[in-house]
Amino acid sequence: MGGPSRSSHEYRNDFLSVMIRPAAGERAGAFLCCFSINISRFTPLSRGSFGICSNPAFKGLQLLRADVSAFAREKSVTPKSAGEKACADISPRGHGWYHENLLIENASETFLQELLRFSVTSLVRKVLMVCRPDLELPDELPDAQALQKYIESL
Repeated sequence: MGGPSRSSHEYRNDFLSVMIRPAAGERAGAFLCCFSINISRFTPLSRGSFGICSNPAFKGLQLLRADVSAFAREKSVTPKSAGEKACADISPRGHGWYHENLLIENASETFLQELLRFSVTSLVRKVLMVCRPDLELPDELPDAQALQKYIESL
């Protein structure tokens, strides 16, 4: 699996944020994954036709945590629950932001790069498949600002 990593990875814009940071007080190879989405920013795409619990952005964020856990297990990385406020100091705050988090153990640098790409792609696809099922999404993940411009154009 390669040596343990202590680096941080992040992908942030006004719509979503995925941050993977070394977990404080944990052993090497343990990382805190902080997933956030701004439901308010996605509201124009969903045309307000969804309640909070069935909102595609909110639901996509909830499902992402389960998908990341399955992805980690497939790669022999151990997912665990993190405390409810584990990401409070680093996740975006303000109106419309919702959060999920996960602790992962035994993660290599290669896995962290894959996890970042998987998390962002999975979240965006989940939300846009419901809001705009007619869209063909690019295979490659654009940088965070390019993705923001793309979503704004919708």
